[in-house]
Amino acid sequence: MFCRHAMSTDVITAGPDQTIRDALALLARHRIRAVPVVDAEGHLVGQFGLDAMLASLLPTALTVDHHDMMNVNMRLDYLLDATPNVAKHLHDLLPMALSSVMNTKVQVVHRDTPLWEGIRLLVQQGSPIPVVDETSHALVGLLSSQGATGRLMELIGESR
Repeated sequence: MFCRHAMSTDVITAGPDQTIRDALALLARHRIRAVPVVDAEGHLVGQFGLDAMLASLLPTALTVDHHDMMNVNMRLDYLLDATPNVAKHLHDLLPMALSSVMNTKVQVVHRDTPLWEGIRLLVQQGSPIPVVDETSHALVGLLSSQGATGRLMELIGESR
């Protein structure tokens, strides 16, 4: 079984010149967590997601990997009233173009990538994983945790 069997082809996308405000509105309207960013020809150029955007708003001290925190004795009490500053930082980011903040190192799969490999990437990278044409690099779909799980459920005779 391949990624094409579990991918969604009804994909909401954004352009690199759209703003963070535009992308956040898309995410809210369609109830999704990430949006692929494509150029005028439909080629994947990046991805914008809520997780990465929220991480960019946090003070550096709070973005230390939780595994690293086990070995660090760090006091964060000075950050207790940081929320207004984080909100102001978001306000300042809203008019920025996605091209300046999107993730350009996006892990992708192809239609003929084995589904088990797509699932491995979903576990490692998170959902969704863009599916691109192997030759043109044009976006052709998204592999999501929901899509992969639904396809596996169908294989064992359970309905979606």
